[in-house]
Amino acid sequence: MDGLPPNAVTYLPVLQAEIRTHWPQTPLPSTLAAQVEQETCYNLKHRKCWNPKAELKTEREYGFGLGQLTVTKRFDNFSEAKKLHSSLASWQWEERYDPARQLRTMVLMDKGAWLRLSFVDDEIERLAMTFSAYNGGLGGVLQDRELCASTQGCNPNLWFGNVAEYSFKKKTKTSGYGKSFFDINREYVVNVLTKRREKYAAYFGD
Repeated sequence: MDGLPPNAVTYLPVLQAEIRTHWPQTPLPSTLAAQVEQETCYNLKHRKCWNPKAELKTEREYGFGLGQLTVTKRFDNFSEAKKLHSSLASWQWEERYDPARQLRTMVLMDKGAWLRLSFVDDEIERLAMTFSAYNGGLGGVLQDRELCASTQGCNPNLWFGNVAEYSFKKKTKTSGYGKSFFDINREYVVNVLTKRREKYAAYFGD
């Protein structure tokens, strides 16, 4: 496990167990590890990297854990997480730093988006839309697909070079983030699928 963040060595087996239990058909399990890195690691040696107690607090939102489960004035993903599986139903706020349930939630949220995107044939394109949905909501992905479909030359079943280029997301910098929500969402997909995944591929054998 040379080159991996120190905490990843601890929590990769937990992630692998959650994948095997709740989404064994995951096309590229290493992408979910890359997703944890994207959510928590400012750099690979940062104290928040792969840390179940990693938190993000802005005026707009509070996020916590390995998958940065988000709570805002408009929506509460922690409450929604408890509806994803019977094993999460009794999850209490005081227990929110439990790594297994954090990772289970992330796996189940990804799986839910993946299943809803079954009309996308290519696995990588479908994964790209899945991770965009995790970051910015499935509704946003579906709206962006519609915008793409209404644009000449844009294929709504392809993310890269197509749906990725068109969006209703805000494209001006957002206070507290330093980037627009559009840029954050598109960078999220690229970072998970291409920039962060490779170091975890050997562990998952993909």
